[in-house]
Amino acid sequence: MNSMSPSGPPFVADPCAPSGTSERERRASTRHDHLSTACLWEALVEKQPKLARQGYLEEQLALASRLATGMASMLDPQEVVQAVADDLHGTFGIYFVGIQRLDDDGVLRVVAGAGPLAEAMREFLLVEQPVDVGVNGRVARSGQPALVPDTRSDPDYVVRDPETDPCSELAVPILVEGRVWGVLNLEEVRPRAFGADDAILAELVAAQLGSTLHRCRLYSELDGAFTTTLEVLSSAMGAKDPYTASHEDKVAELAVCVAQRMGLSQHEQETVRYAALLHDIGKIAIPDHILGKPDMLDEEEWAVIRTHTVVGADMLKRVPFFAEVHPLVRSSHERWDGAGYPDGVASTAIPLGARIIAACDALHALTSGRPYRRACGQDDALVELRRGAGTHFDPAVVEALQAELA
Repeated sequence: MNSMSPSGPPFVADPCAPSGTSERERRASTRHDHLSTACLWEALVEKQPKLARQGYLEEQLALASRLATGMASMLDPQEVVQAVADDLHGTFGIYFVGIQRLDDDGVLRVVAGAGPLAEAMREFLLVEQPVDVGVNGRVARSGQPALVPDTRSDPDYVVRDPETDPCSELAVPILVEGRVWGVLNLEEVRPRAFGADDAILAELVAAQLGSTLHRCRLYSELDGAFTTTLEVLSSAMGAKDPYTASHEDKVAELAVCVAQRMGLSQHEQETVRYAALLHDIGKIAIPDHILGKPDMLDEEEWAVIRTHTVVGADMLKRVPFFAEVHPLVRSSHERWDGAGYPDGVASTAIPLGARIIAACDALHALTSGRPYRRACGQDDALVELRRGAGTHFDPAVVEALQAELA
């Protein structure tokens, strides 16, 4: 399971805590503040129970819908688990929402947390817990949820400080492919804070979370398979032209950084990465005597070279996964002023990803020696790119590239 596991707890101890205040005093203060808020809610429930219950059920449904929609586009497991913890706390104000991952060494590790307890008291939390102890350990071992009305009466509850410990707990297993991936843990200050409705919601959220983590794993495995495919293609290209194979790795690395700087989404960044790795794959069809020529190419040979973007794009069209990649490959040698190839499109008619690849490709080519041309330094190469901004290259891309290298 570790191949798709979040990295670890993103929360830290409260930096605003007054100096000289003991950890226990901070816990007591945070607990008191949270309990005061909870009492206000209980007063509303007591005065208008039907209205309060209706509002609570509506919030439960809204949360379930919001999580389902939000997680549908997420691919990073750490982003997923933290989003769930934040949304549960943000919606219901729970004292502590924690998500633990069960690792292969039999230890439950907190990978996401939200709420006053998570925000202010990391030292108090069991960030690592053997699976054979605690309520959460019981849930992980059995695969069954645990609703604990009063933690003081549960023999498995791990007492940290009797005076400031949460008094109720709800823990449910997170299953991925039928196996326990971890535990969703909710804790509240007052006893009997959670009921049957809360347990149903927690199990629903855990099921959504498990399904999303499974999808993240499948995506990671698919991405790995395609990365291997790209490596095979690069090896084939490397056997034909070693410069092109090593050049594409560098271009891809830089292109992703520029894409991120320009605000492209994670999915768009991945598309740029694939296209950058494959933007010269069509050269595999170029005759060796042209591709490996030690001197400058003549116009006829350049005409042959210019076919490689079309050849590469046509190759990739056959792979459904590369539906968004092959247009970038085809357009990776277009120019901002329309004087590029193969289609002579200009400006924003060129896909942004292709514009990014073109600038990164040119920078790496200028800083790499070739048999017919000496390499220049990075500063000189950037001067050349700035000179070509507005003609060869998208000025915004050149600006982002320069900022990335600054």
